[in-house]
Amino acid sequence: MLEVGWDEEEDAVSFTIEAVLEADVDPAAVFALYADPATWSSWGHNATWAEADGPLVEGGVVRVRAGYGTVYRCRIRRFEPDRALELVVKPAGLTIVNVYEVEPRPSGGSRVRHAFEVSGPIAGIARIALARNYQRQLVEEVTAVIRIAGDPAAAPADRTPDAVTPPERAWHRLGRVMRGGREDQR
Repeated sequence: MLEVGWDEEEDAVSFTIEAVLEADVDPAAVFALYADPATWSSWGHNATWAEADGPLVEGGVVRVRAGYGTVYRCRIRRFEPDRALELVVKPAGLTIVNVYEVEPRPSGGSRVRHAFEVSGPIAGIARIALARNYQRQLVEEVTAVIRIAGDPAAAPADRTPDAVTPPERAWHRLGRVMRGGREDQR
């Protein structure tokens, strides 16, 4: 699902892409994947590794290496044990909030939601260039979390992130130029 809005204070487009699936998996098993950055490369759509600067707490930082080489410092905006994790990352011209939520279903199992909340000066361009691809990636990501939570042995040892699309490659090349050639975002 894609929702588009306008942030009058920032004078910028904002949009949210989300994927929501329900499955017969233990919510605690799903949240365990969110709470352990070492697992993110097995289900995250574009993570080759992730490491936290300490325990996952609001205000903490997790460094995540994307499939195209850039290392992003993701600030933890929300951490609700057994329920939700939100990470804020600021690539070139954007602010992206990655939302990971799990809730128990009354009939058993879990409702799993992943979302990108995107805003910033180039969000309108990003929506046009990236939204369809990211929607597909979020569905695949939620599906992977559910599969791994249901059967931890199902996690691939080395998951290869999806191929980087030409618009993503151009966007990240711009980010590298804005960072003075550095691969890491500070």
